[in-house]
Amino acid sequence: MNPIQLIRRFGALPLVALPATGVALLGVSDPAADTRLDGIEAAAVGDALPPGWDVRAVSGEEAPVTEVVTDSTHGKVLRFTSVDQAAFFGNELDTKLDAGTGVLRWNWRVDRTLLEADLDEPAADDSLARLMVVFGDRGLFARPDILFYTWGNEETVGIDFPSRVSDKLHIIVLRNHEDPTGAWVTEERDLLADYRAAFGEDPEPVTAIGFMSDTENLPTEGISFLGPVVWEPNR
Repeated sequence: MNPIQLIRRFGALPLVALPATGVALLGVSDPAADTRLDGIEAAAVGDALPPGWDVRAVSGEEAPVTEVVTDSTHGKVLRFTSVDQAAFFGNELDTKLDAGTGVLRWNWRVDRTLLEADLDEPAADDSLARLMVVFGDRGLFARPDILFYTWGNEETVGIDFPSRVSDKLHIIVLRNHEDPTGAWVTEERDLLADYRAAFGEDPEPVTAIGFMSDTENLPTEGISFLGPVVWEPNR
């Protein structure tokens, strides 16, 4: 799956805005408080997506099936079941975040590794779990910069590289086939440092987060989960 197709669609069309409760979650009244960016807590078990989320399916492909489910570790989480499918799921933030004021922490999980996947091969660049962070304005003529944190296969953990299709997209491999499946993994990233390393300058504010599950190239199937996505201010 070529992720830039989804990015262009995401940039060209507005996402559904967060409800008023989303503003409170962003911690406007207390900038030192941890901030949930995923909105999963506001969803009901059985909902397809949390409030404020939108989906952009790949042209000609069905989107993975999503559902808010209960997990013993994190409470309510978002499950993605992908069977030869691919789509991008995004949550636009009502309040922009300054990447230099904190760190991004999230929890994710996959039930298996796609052992035939190759992120550098157009015919096999599938992944069950990718977290996307969007910097800057979006719209019909906008080209936002995007960090694309990815669960790979045989790629070396920590490797990063620009997308072959756009210099606005930078891929960072956080997990591979050696990491545990069926278990939650917590990530914590300094977005300012990652952005500077990828693009060589300071970023514009973070305007959206997203998640992608993609099994349409190989094709195959698998399940992934997204747990709490938290902005943790510097203290």
